[in-house]
Amino acid sequence: MAPPAYQDKRLERSRFSFIRWFGFDLFQPERAVTSYWLPTRVFLGIRLFLCLWITIVLWMDIGMNAHNGTGKTFFAFFTNLTYIGLNAYYVTSCYHHVASLMYKDHRSFFKQPTVLNYLYVYLYHTIIVFNIVTPLVYWALLNSGTKTSTVLATFLNVNVHGVSFFIMLFDVIFNRMQVYTNMIVLLIVNVVIYMCLAFVVYAVDDVWVYPFLNWNLGASAALMYLIVGLVFVVVFFIIMGIHDLRDWLAQVFKRAPKQKCSPRSMEWQRDAFVLTDKDDEADEEKRYDHASTS
Repeated sequence: MAPPAYQDKRLERSRFSFIRWFGFDLFQPERAVTSYWLPTRVFLGIRLFLCLWITIVLWMDIGMNAHNGTGKTFFAFFTNLTYIGLNAYYVTSCYHHVASLMYKDHRSFFKQPTVLNYLYVYLYHTIIVFNIVTPLVYWALLNSGTKTSTVLATFLNVNVHGVSFFIMLFDVIFNRMQVYTNMIVLLIVNVVIYMCLAFVVYAVDDVWVYPFLNWNLGASAALMYLIVGLVFVVVFFIIMGIHDLRDWLAQVFKRAPKQKCSPRSMEWQRDAFVLTDKDDEADEEKRYDHASTS
């Protein structure tokens, strides 16, 4: 059986070198709304259900914090920011997924400002990493083993520190998105900014958001900062490997066309930038102008 035919048209090549260096303009929107393993309508149906679930849990969590008087610090917790990011990713993906089925093309990506596509790519890279690190750090370092006060609190705790991982993993397995190596730099910058936010919260409320971030512990605190940063890096490359494994299995089971080289090789090759018709016309125009003046 022949694999499904994908066009996988990428974004127009950016004229900014730093955009190209991070790989933002390598993004192929069709990959965000198609699957090697599921019909696109089935994929959308599951996404819509999960999107609704995440949204309900998020607002329940916000409401509970407001009721308990802890709403002021809600956005100080990395867990909550990560869950908001997961919700934003699913809402955005569902919007584009619905649009692709309505119009039978991917105009919702290509006709919106390019920066929004870049932000979508960045958002994807954050949710696939942060939704692994968050449960890992919570259950390894922060879970004291004490029972939460109510059934609702337990439900929310399990969702934001566990179920979120499986919701993220579902999308990774069934979408066709790619991971770009240099994005690790932006993720590290993101983590550093959050660590700075922890200092701001401490300066305002005299409370460390997470005990292991307590800088007053001296050398052990500095070591924890380094370890946590290293965890993010390791998880990034693990999830990158999962993406490559998914694509390789799709080729083995003839759900994807055979690639001439690995995603990692394509990422670093200049030829990875597949020129669009507009690019071809521009190049032809430049060659004509050069020939006319010589």
